[in-house]
Amino acid sequence: MRDAEKIPSRQPTPPLMFASQLPVDHHAGACLKDLESGARIIAGNAGHHALVLKLLVQIYQSSLVEDFQNRLDEPSYEPNDRLLLIRNGQLIGHTQVSRQIGWFDQQRCPFAKLQDFVMLPEYRTAEFDTSLLEVAESTAAREGAVLGLVRTERAEWFERQGWSRCRGQGHTRANTRAILSHCDAQGARPRRQCPTIEVRTWRHFELDSLRHIYQQLCSNMWGTLQRSEAAWQWLAGRKAHDQILLAVEKARAKTKPLSTDASNRREPRIVGYTVVRDSCIVEMMTLPGYSGARTLMVSRACRDAIDRGHHCISLHTPSADPMHELLVTAGGTWVTDSAKCGGQWMLKLLAPFRWVEKFYPVFHQRARESGIPRPCEIDFRVGDAPYRFSLTRRSSRLESFEGNSSHVHCDWQTFQDLLFSNLSLSMAVAEGRIRINRRGTYRTLADLFPPKLFWQSPFELLRL
Repeated sequence: MRDAEKIPSRQPTPPLMFASQLPVDHHAGACLKDLESGARIIAGNAGHHALVLKLLVQIYQSSLVEDFQNRLDEPSYEPNDRLLLIRNGQLIGHTQVSRQIGWFDQQRCPFAKLQDFVMLPEYRTAEFDTSLLEVAESTAAREGAVLGLVRTERAEWFERQGWSRCRGQGHTRANTRAILSHCDAQGARPRRQCPTIEVRTWRHFELDSLRHIYQQLCSNMWGTLQRSEAAWQWLAGRKAHDQILLAVEKARAKTKPLSTDASNRREPRIVGYTVVRDSCIVEMMTLPGYSGARTLMVSRACRDAIDRGHHCISLHTPSADPMHELLVTAGGTWVTDSAKCGGQWMLKLLAPFRWVEKFYPVFHQRARESGIPRPCEIDFRVGDAPYRFSLTRRSSRLESFEGNSSHVHCDWQTFQDLLFSNLSLSMAVAEGRIRINRRGTYRTLADLFPPKLFWQSPFELLRL
């Protein structure tokens, strides 16, 4: 762990014994692209796992044996998801194109996450990494991904390749005793509001309750992963976390509070949970109407952190979570440094036309709530290319057209951010990134593409 603010890694484990000079069989994987100087990009297979592990250990300077082997058991994993860049029999670059489903305002969308996009430093100047990224993008788009995501510390390089930084990324960090003192200064308000809530550690047979809470809440967020039952079992079983705390509504009598008749009592109900790793809260979900349970779980996490010798705790929930304000009020700070956050989330629309078509229900709902008349057409001039966004009562479309009319001028990355709701329109106008020529278009754009804050749980990213 290089920075205290990062989600910490487990202690190094003894290295795996494998043939360190195992030759790469160029015919073992399908060649996807031939490059200069005898380099080529191939699809990986199970026989390349030892070489990939050796490269990752060399890049990250950390023992990753246990984590690497565990990730091979991830339910959606396939060995040919890995793209390998090989030159003269040596593995010099790698990325894993992981196909997943995300939730965006109750709309499901297939996307590809580029994991462990690495290149030996001495080969970055040879444009090999650019070719690897191009093959990864084309492979993801060909397999149906509409969106590309990556968490990286090379944000400037990815921006030059047409990727955009996701807004609102960061976490809050505060002193544990200051948080507890702040909660006590409020007169134990959460306890008065939630007198029937208790916080305890989870039991494995309660996994279904966690899954149902997550499923109920994540569909309304912007970018959260859809997790299958198998994915939940893998996450819980890999033990990358230290503990899971549950907020449980205590059982109460239906009629007579003092009755001892078991048939007259209802079962305790799990209304929220928190995943904790050392001094980091990596995921916290509570059902509607139980917001006070969040403070109780944070307080419990602070006390447990003190018992483990940690003086601070960090909160990695969505940036719109009111708990961030509580930690800042208690003297904490909002950390946006990507190096301290474990990287910067970045996005790229791999199929912008399909994105607009797929999100018709979202656009339809926004137009109805804002009173936007339909059909609605907005002409964009993106660089030198004209595009027309059309929203009718039955569909939404983005298409190229012949003509000189334009209501909005911007570059491609700004256009991409607008479509993804990753743009503050007022700020973009003030900075000159976007120019609007027709009266009334600003209000329509603001209503159809309101800024949304992307978030994905760090739970899946924890390393053993």
